[in-house]
Amino acid sequence: MSLPVAQRILVMGCSRSGTTLLQSMLASHSRVHTFPETGVFLKAFGMRSTVLPWVHLGLTAGKERRALERLSASQSEAPGQLPELPPRRYRLSRSLAEVVSFLDRLARAQGKDIWVEKTPRHVFHAKRIRRSIPGGLCIHMVRDGRDVVASIVDRGNRFPERFPRQSDPGYGIRQWNRSLRATEAAIKDPGHIVVFYESLVEGVEATLKTLCGIAGLEFEEAMLTPADRSSFTSPDEEWKHQVNAPVHAATSKFEKLFDEATRLWITRRLELGIFERIRRHASELSGGVLFSGEGREEDPHPG
Repeated sequence: MSLPVAQRILVMGCSRSGTTLLQSMLASHSRVHTFPETGVFLKAFGMRSTVLPWVHLGLTAGKERRALERLSASQSEAPGQLPELPPRRYRLSRSLAEVVSFLDRLARAQGKDIWVEKTPRHVFHAKRIRRSIPGGLCIHMVRDGRDVVASIVDRGNRFPERFPRQSDPGYGIRQWNRSLRATEAAIKDPGHIVVFYESLVEGVEATLKTLCGIAGLEFEEAMLTPADRSSFTSPDEEWKHQVNAPVHAATSKFEKLFDEATRLWITRRLELGIFERIRRHASELSGGVLFSGEGREEDPHPG
């Protein structure tokens, strides 16, 4: 029997909020193994924030197992023996326990005792996911909505074939609003961490040290240089590729991409009050990290 892992970490949040950046920093840690986006909990609970009807009955259609099949195939060139896929289960709680066990064994096969999974849209089911992972940490990347919308539009303009709808600012507005609502709801429970993108890029060492302290692992200088993303991204995800280089504070595309009228239209439609409420809860001394670590531990089963 494989030994249990020391920590299970899931990174989530609105697209273009720095989830891949944080994943690459964590991946530079000597004890961490990370994966390509699995979407495994989206398959289990629902691809959007709406929960699949059979989930309320504690049942599963088994789509999460197919997500593990794809993940296993992506790890085929990694050193170490890959674990066997879990059997098909019909009870949701049992199936999700098998998912967590598989990810544990996958990390152990690479000689690591901490794993990091990053799927931005997992944020829509953050509360259910945390209840499915005993002792796990859900890290929510949060970034100013104006910069997120600008970055989404910029990506849509650069890769129109891949993101045909995202050049419309309305798309980014809807995604950011929904993600922030989910984060605000989740951080009322234990086991959820908010990392502010602006703090991460402007005070990377302080933020990472605080995050490591919460996660129970020692800070390593190597984390200041993000890992090569090719190990956990697909070759066709050009917008995610980056050379192994130190992090520098990013500049906003908001002023550059939009005229004054459009900026005003975007600002009025973003639910910036949620962003400000979350930010007010974060102490200036917390290194840009808000931890909801106190309070009652939940039932580990999603119900």
